[in-house]
Amino acid sequence: GGHGNLCPHASAGCIALCLGEHSGQAAMSETVRDSRKRKASFFMTNRTEYMAEFARHIARVVETAATLNLKPAIRPNGSTDIAYEGIPVTIGGETFPNIMAAFPTVPFIDYTKNPNRFSRKLPDNYFLTFSLSETNEPIARKLLARGFNVAAVFGSGLPDTYLGAMVLDGDKHDLRHLDPKGGFIIGLSPKGSRAKRDRSGFVIRDYQTNNP
Repeated sequence: GGHGNLCPHASAGCIALCLGEHSGQAAMSETVRDSRKRKASFFMTNRTEYMAEFARHIARVVETAATLNLKPAIRPNGSTDIAYEGIPVTIGGETFPNIMAAFPTVPFIDYTKNPNRFSRKLPDNYFLTFSLSETNEPIARKLLARGFNVAAVFGSGLPDTYLGAMVLDGDKHDLRHLDPKGGFIIGLSPKGSRAKRDRSGFVIRDYQTNNP
């Protein structure tokens, strides 16, 4: 959105395959890319109103889900890595410490490459999964040892274990709050033609030599 990188811990491999530019809906639609840039600019230039608008959208989702007898889940970051747990929001004159506190019965889920976000108490309804890249394996190992789950992209199917942790199939759903906790690898397949061709190290290959 013209305001710099909102994923400050992104690696070169991650940037090359970015969900906001080269993967998923963004890879297929310039309209989607432009919309995400406008939202990023809105966040950076008028954060108070952005958060209020965010809350209004969530309230509508919660209301719609109730009429359909569904359970909503919210993913604040798709192509960003913003620490929403530290951003207050004002709704109807009441200020909450973060958007999760404003909707305490709704699960919020995100992937992050920022290890600092695991060093403070997160809201009970905010579920973060660390994202492995070609540059942050030592950090991922430490977080696994502390009991946090780590997402990893594998190029040719899922191994049984990786980095000494059991690998779970993360493609069965994207509801990361439903994953068992305790230091698991959440295995994902590469999405999109660019990701399938990736040789940066972001998409993991040669499992036997990289699976001590």
